[in-house]
Amino acid sequence: MIIKIPEHQFEDRRLRLFQKMDELNLKHFFIINPYSIYYLTGFSMIPTERPFILIFKETETIFFVPELEKQHVQEKVPYSHVHSYFEYPDEVHPMHHFARFVKNDLKMSNRIGCEAAGARGIWGYQGPSFSDVLKKDIPIYPEIITDMRIIKDNYELECIHEAARWGHLAHELLQKYTAIGENEIEVSFKASHEASRKMREVLGSDYSPIGYGARPCGAGYRGQIGSYSAIPHALTRNAIFQKGDTLVTGASGNVAGYLSELERTMFLGEPNQKQKDYFWIMLKAQSAAIEELRPYNPLSKVDQATRKVFKEAGVFSLVQHHTGHTIGLEAHERPFLDIGMKETIKPGMVFTVEPGIYDRAVGGFRHSDTVIITEDGNEVVTVKYPRDLESLIIEC
Repeated sequence: MIIKIPEHQFEDRRLRLFQKMDELNLKHFFIINPYSIYYLTGFSMIPTERPFILIFKETETIFFVPELEKQHVQEKVPYSHVHSYFEYPDEVHPMHHFARFVKNDLKMSNRIGCEAAGARGIWGYQGPSFSDVLKKDIPIYPEIITDMRIIKDNYELECIHEAARWGHLAHELLQKYTAIGENEIEVSFKASHEASRKMREVLGSDYSPIGYGARPCGAGYRGQIGSYSAIPHALTRNAIFQKGDTLVTGASGNVAGYLSELERTMFLGEPNQKQKDYFWIMLKAQSAAIEELRPYNPLSKVDQATRKVFKEAGVFSLVQHHTGHTIGLEAHERPFLDIGMKETIKPGMVFTVEPGIYDRAVGGFRHSDTVIITEDGNEVVTVKYPRDLESLIIEC
């Protein structure tokens, strides 16, 4: 059972990055995305307005961080060199400290590339770009690390498998505790807390969820209850469950920062014929998509398969999004199961498959399953959770 990415795997990722830098004739590289930093070093943090920059000087690992992160980085990434500044914005902007550090201490003057134009613009941050403070054009290569993350290695796939196991439990408890008159917040919290506690007990003291605000596992509705289930990105509404509700769920686990996704359409009480019709069409579309998820098929073909089902059933006007996306360290990653994608499917990719139908008068109808692409087909990681209608009716 894998619950952590081993250090040698982070080292291998850095070596792959250095190889790519050589191909681009780069000696040095600046990285600012927290997911990229974790992917390459295993260091996870709370991103704030304070600039936090990972620097590769050839193959040397260097951090430029606010003082409040210095000790944290030194303990978690002991092989790195850590340079800190006091605060932001302070009397001297951190990016000017950064420029002096790069020029005077690191003696870096040429063959520099960066992941983004400058420090991350979040939580009120404002500041100059790398090119501005270094007084030279610094080329931007935003896709290098995200490209590396598309194909998952065996450790990542094992983490996603384990995450799916606990997302399954959280969803099972969610379905168990959902009942007429109950409150969505209380039911979601109860299921998530109970599943997370069990996950922590089983995985032991070496386990911890990775990421800012991360929890071991969880399940909920996010407001997708009754007519609001027809709003794909609804938000929690403090709703009370009522007989006849169409319900759209969501569940996930977090193992070493890697996520799973499990969503189901459920019903409070026996669904009417319209609910059943939409459910069966959605299920047929999802099955068609999973059938097309195999190595070297075009990504667009998967989306075309669901569109074909929806069009033949006369419900395409009720479709609001593409078939799915990849998943890993982030809940949504690229590439996407979209008719506009030109890429092909490759072994090691991990997708969510979630075509949906949305009729505000009836509800939303969407299952989502996590699917790993294998050498000769695919593996539905969330396959153990029922997809059929009868299993997803909550008796009143």
